[in-house]
Amino acid sequence: MTLRALCSTLTLAAALLVTGTGQSSADTAGAEYVALGDSGAATTGAQNLDTGAPLVCLRSTTNTPRFVAASLGLRLDDRSCSSARIPHLTTSQSAGVAPQFDGLGPGTKLVTVHIGANDAQFTSHIVGCQAAAVSGGCAGRGERWDADIDGIAGSYAAALREISRRAPNATVVVDGWPQYMRDGGCPELLGLAAGDAGFIQSKFDRLNTVVAREAVAHGAIYVSTREASAGRDACAPAGVRWIEPVVATQTLLPYHPTVEGMRGVAEVIVAGVRAADR
Repeated sequence: MTLRALCSTLTLAAALLVTGTGQSSADTAGAEYVALGDSGAATTGAQNLDTGAPLVCLRSTTNTPRFVAASLGLRLDDRSCSSARIPHLTTSQSAGVAPQFDGLGPGTKLVTVHIGANDAQFTSHIVGCQAAAVSGGCAGRGERWDADIDGIAGSYAAALREISRRAPNATVVVDGWPQYMRDGGCPELLGLAAGDAGFIQSKFDRLNTVVAREAVAHGAIYVSTREASAGRDACAPAGVRWIEPVVATQTLLPYHPTVEGMRGVAEVIVAGVRAADR
């Protein structure tokens, strides 16, 4: 072997040792399955807290991403975090919590997204309805709440585009919000003024419409959880309901998912992923 050939061989061998396969690490970066989202994906509150996750995220070991990963046999990087908003996909939510998009890369096969309710001020509006239950409840909130919901469309679309850029080989699944409240509600569990349960549910439905439209427009799969959750709203009995009422006996988090809710949403997502793979 000539000196030049030997040098070339050693150079190639060194490159292979650095990259492992001859591919750059950038080509394979990214977790296999990355879960993005807020508390609707992250937590079951007092139940099954993941002590290895940032405490501020209140992430659970029995949340939707865990159930999805187990069903599909995927390695999970769960970035979901309670109180997250769309900007926290690209910026740190708090000390010790990295931007959620940091988990993405060309090696990512599946991304699930459940975010937007905090951006649309749902907690503020629902608490306002609750606090004013004896003096009109949700009256006068419709126009402001609709504007808050519709206002997330641009940032949501930009987030979906960025997911596709960072994880070009991934299937992206957006899951909607389940049924939170039935018409007429259940005053003993919700403490809302007459008619407010249906009004609040209509805002969750409007939010579903906005994210579904953006998901479809940007090549993601939208899965509706509204139908599967019918009869399992916050008025349903404990052990059946997917959403906690204002007195949250299972999770201690009002209007947040129960373990049954997380599992039910996961089943809808898994069915959607499998249908897309056929």
